[in-house]
Amino acid sequence: MPRRGRKRKKTRTHVVDTDERIRGGLLSNDELKIPRSLVIRRGKVESELTELVTDIRKLMRPYTAVNFKEDAKNRKVTLSHYATSLSTSLGVTHILALSQNSNRVTLRVGRTPGGPTLSFRVKRFTLGRQIRAVQRRPYDSTKAFESPPVVVTNNFGDVSAAPHVKLMRITFQNMFPAINVSTVKLSECRRVVLFNFIRRDMSQVSSDKKKHVGDDDDLEDEEVEIRHYAIRAKPVGVDRKVRRLVEAKIPNLSKLSDISDYITGETSSGAPAPAVLRPGEMSDSEPEDEDTQVVLPGKYRGKGNNQAQKSALKLVELGPRLRLKLYKVERGMASGDVMYHAYENKTPEEIKALKQRKEGEAALKKRRREEQEANVARKQAAKDEKLAAKKARKKEREEKAMAALRGEVANDDGGDEESSSEEEEEEEENFLQKHDGRHDGTEWAS
Repeated sequence: MPRRGRKRKKTRTHVVDTDERIRGGLLSNDELKIPRSLVIRRGKVESELTELVTDIRKLMRPYTAVNFKEDAKNRKVTLSHYATSLSTSLGVTHILALSQNSNRVTLRVGRTPGGPTLSFRVKRFTLGRQIRAVQRRPYDSTKAFESPPVVVTNNFGDVSAAPHVKLMRITFQNMFPAINVSTVKLSECRRVVLFNFIRRDMSQVSSDKKKHVGDDDDLEDEEVEIRHYAIRAKPVGVDRKVRRLVEAKIPNLSKLSDISDYITGETSSGAPAPAVLRPGEMSDSEPEDEDTQVVLPGKYRGKGNNQAQKSALKLVELGPRLRLKLYKVERGMASGDVMYHAYENKTPEEIKALKQRKEGEAALKKRRREEQEANVARKQAAKDEKLAAKKARKKEREEKAMAALRGEVANDDGGDEESSSEEEEEEEENFLQKHDGRHDGTEWAS
């Protein structure tokens, strides 16, 4: 009989150590060093703040939880809970929490799992959709968000800066992966995030407020402005019309008789060539400034941006815009000692007294918790003992009932035997009496 079916295909189940697996393991170890962020909102917030959370997640891409959804039950959970539950399982290194009350909007940036935590007041913000609404040609590219942005920290000072300023700069830099200049690819540098530290002379600002009362009444010293840009490159050194052809932006040439009329701007007879551009095509300013022109070391995104080609760089704002004011730095994750406060200054004696009070409160809380746990254990033991006694009494009642039931059955069996024997004795006596009476009468009759 011929064999049916196709030939069995053997599948290998054992693992072969190849160079690809080794390289993959090395890449995974490098990825462990990449900072990963989580942007959440806490409590009830307005719809604009929800959009701001989405824009900040877009700014932090690609190493952030873009589609993370907060559970309504967890919005009042402390940040330390998020840190302990997510830092180990998901590898989250930074948590950005937005909250709102009747007076202000607060942004907290914490390093998981042990802090520190920087608390900012959001003085102003502009959403990404509001920025795109005023742009004639907004930038929209999903591939630009596949690589991390270039971080620029401006005006934060050097080693002589204040400790809280240094901490801000280090925190902003560590929220994004570091760039290795020797191995970075030019095509991956698609976005820029700018952190600009603003210092103001408050005496001058107060005098200006008296002269001009406007929207800048809330200006303060040591504020941070955040901007988010996309990088565009355009080739330079060629005519603008030729560059548009190189960039594959073909104009409408239906009114011209030759392509040379478009390049020269004149017809063969010397008359001006008719307009071939659509309204608004040349509305944006061209980056012709020599300061923005660079020689590309490699190929960059866009037509004509080849290696060794001279191109002009242009920044297009993506949003959001933020203006922040640091007002508090805590040692732990939204808890612990206050290392810096912008509006409250305490003497060393006050700090020592406050620390002692906090330690006393912590010790009292610990003692009360231990007492509460002991009381709970004692009540539980008493409850278990009561339940055990109740079960013992129930078992005893059941045993007594069974014993009583067995005794009644035994008594009933004994009574039946005695009654049967008594009846037998009565029958025997009656029989004997009858026979004795007949015998006596017969004798007397004879």
